[in-house]
Amino acid sequence: MSRALKVRALVLGVAAATTATLVVAAPADAISTAPRAGALPTLSMGAKGAAVSSLQRTLAVRATGVYDSATYAAVKRVQVWKGIKPANGVVGSATWVAVKDPTLTYRMRTSPTARKSMTLKVFQTSVHGYGIAYRESKLTCTAVSPSGAYRGKWQMSKYLWHAYGGWKYAKFANRAKCWQQDAVALNVWRHNGWRPWGG
Repeated sequence: MSRALKVRALVLGVAAATTATLVVAAPADAISTAPRAGALPTLSMGAKGAAVSSLQRTLAVRATGVYDSATYAAVKRVQVWKGIKPANGVVGSATWVAVKDPTLTYRMRTSPTARKSMTLKVFQTSVHGYGIAYRESKLTCTAVSPSGAYRGKWQMSKYLWHAYGGWKYAKFANRAKCWQQDAVALNVWRHNGWRPWGG
């Protein structure tokens, strides 16, 4: 993720972040925006079309509309994470159900007020968030960028980390526990959606 994206995200949400509070209620419409699994095709290497593009956006990989090796690898990771067997990179009905994402409903994408109802437990099930964290750090909570500017599982700058409450846990994100990093990422997401990580 570019530094410009992260800076823009800070401007969008930092003022609200300082007064954020945790809400325990789960979102009422915590379901995927994707069509029902029965309406979707089985996808594998070489498949093309709108369903592939939709899947790629959910997985946080480049949306080319072609089921390529990056998409295959991302699908296999999610299948292993979600306990889908066989984890063979083929997207059938079970995998379509597994990639339904509570953070990608229309309500969650468009309403900061709605996002405040998202709990940490539900946020941690987000396939899109999983893909972003993998892209940022390979899910490594102790990761530090080559420049040292971005740290932890979500590769947050020191300013972003502190602005959204990370200071309560550690000076830098990579020194906090993984769940604490997720909690701060949730706070960032509540105010900005996925924009700080490129959408």
